[in-house]
Amino acid sequence: MQHSTPTPTPHGHTFLDADIPATLDDVSRLCAELNALAIARGGVTWAAEIDLGMTEVLTNVVRHGYGDNGRGRIAMTCQATAAQWHLSVHDQGSPIPTDLLAQADGSVFDFDPDDLDNIPEGGMGLALIRGCFDQLDYVANGTGNHLHLVKDIPPSTD
Repeated sequence: MQHSTPTPTPHGHTFLDADIPATLDDVSRLCAELNALAIARGGVTWAAEIDLGMTEVLTNVVRHGYGDNGRGRIAMTCQATAAQWHLSVHDQGSPIPTDLLAQADGSVFDFDPDDLDNIPEGGMGLALIRGCFDQLDYVANGTGNHLHLVKDIPPSTD
């Protein structure tokens, strides 16, 4: 994992800049580091939302973007302003299918859990990610996949 020193950016100061192999072990280590930083900044509940969302994002890159083949890299930059965290993920894997992006509004969770034959098989992860963050922007282009997530920082309880 590579890190940089905090520098001013359009989204505040960079507090984590990582470039990792696209493996689940590396994702686990990066998420643990991010979770510790989030707990220190916004508390356990706020950190749990970030941890859940980022674990889903990065696991999806490994499993779906790169086909869980151990190849490829994931770059993540985390920046902070006084009011928000900005988390950006970049990879060269397969893009997110547009039909799954359209289902990420949360309606995928509208099903009868007792009707096992009709439980949706996909798209829940994206809805979960969207629910964990206050803003989600995604672009796939010639330079890869770019996901930008924003999480509002809770008011201080000091």
